[in-house]
Amino acid sequence: MRIRDATLFLGLLLSIMTFVGRPADAQISAAERSLREQALRRMYEPAPIDPPSVRAIARDLEIEDDAAIVDALAAYELAWRPILEGPVQIVRERWPVCFSIDRQQGDVRTRHTPELLLLLQARADAFRAADVADEALFGRLLAADRADKSKIDPIASTRRERRRRRRELLGLPDRLPGTSIEPLELITTVAVDPEILEGVLPVLDEWEAELDAALVARWSRNEAIERMQAATRIDLGPEWRRLLTGVERDRADRELAAYEEALVATEIPRRNINAEMIGALGFRVPPLTHLEIVRSHHELAHPALFVEDLRLERLIREVLASDELDERGRTDVENLIAATAERLNRLGVAAAKQADRSLASRYRHVSDAVPLVDLGADPTIEDDIDAIRDEIELLDAVLERRQEFDRLVRPFAGLGADVERRVEGHRAVNASFDRRDRWSRDRLRDALLELGIRLDERNLDIDPDPDAESGFDR
Repeated sequence: MRIRDATLFLGLLLSIMTFVGRPADAQISAAERSLREQALRRMYEPAPIDPPSVRAIARDLEIEDDAAIVDALAAYELAWRPILEGPVQIVRERWPVCFSIDRQQGDVRTRHTPELLLLLQARADAFRAADVADEALFGRLLAADRADKSKIDPIASTRRERRRRRRELLGLPDRLPGTSIEPLELITTVAVDPEILEGVLPVLDEWEAELDAALVARWSRNEAIERMQAATRIDLGPEWRRLLTGVERDRADRELAAYEEALVATEIPRRNINAEMIGALGFRVPPLTHLEIVRSHHELAHPALFVEDLRLERLIREVLASDELDERGRTDVENLIAATAERLNRLGVAAAKQADRSLASRYRHVSDAVPLVDLGADPTIEDDIDAIRDEIELLDAVLERRQEFDRLVRPFAGLGADVERRVEGHRAVNASFDRRDRWSRDRLRDALLELGIRLDERNLDIDPDPDAESGFDR
């Protein structure tokens, strides 16, 4: 091959290699795609607890009866065999027909055919059977003999492990931030004192018992909604948007959107339980420790509230690090924070609860209280009124909390010129946030009045009695 031809060939080869290599930058890697598929499969294929993990649980429960552990493992394996050979196998056989991972973006692609309904039914059968098998396993572990020197409560500790496993088995990805928080992990990040941990166990046990029931209810409703959603998409058929008229298409879009909203709404009961638990911890831990827990909860579940926590924390850190403060000044700042912590905690918990109430109002028309067959109905005027009222109350809570932050930092201004400059800058930003939120609240109040008028007009159409009580005033 002549040098010129060889050079052209090499250039062509390099251009091909570059072209082939470029999509790797745009595509997700094979490893990432594999991880995403594994995460997706865990939602459809339950897996048994492996023997080493069962033995680790037995050690944590201080079980010394090795024969009982061996028997429990054998019975557990026997219980799982028909699950793996039956519904799990059906899921695996239909998996490639129903799901794929997009090579470019890594999104899940679902093919809505009758095969998907068979897969979803098999998934439901598999997870319910898996939960029964787990229950039997923990029953056997509870009956096993403990070490003579064991001081742990066998019933409470076994139930704790059982509930932890159920959260792992039936847990679903969060559609809202911070729904699936683990309170023990939340606490241990800020409170490592063994006495503190021992003091919060009763709260955690109560939380886990409530959560366990909510978890099962969420999984069951979620599974039912997904099957209805799949059945609707299958009935519509491929390219349904091209076939339906405008009105029919809008109706189908509303129904499908309602299913998506209903899936989000299944998380709200758990969020309410979490918020109650965070509040209850205030009676069990020191105020400053509780302040850190509330802040961590906001970071995970309520990012908008956490932004303000973070700004306050940054200011306090800058004040404490200022060269203008002597040791006495730093002590005064720390004492002021400690004296205010309890009120800040109450306001922080109240704001988080109100944020979740506002969320619940927004999704009330698709909440767990709504029968599945009624999903797809638009929110009523009453629903809209309640949602706006809760949003106004949330803004009230945010403004009150910010006002308390302002009271806390105002005295810092007398600690030196540099500190005063930082404090005034912080307060100026707060004032800007206040103006924004007051404007939003005023507009929401206007909307509330308008909806009240519409509700009265509707009620007059239904009941023309002029002496009838206004629905808005009730």
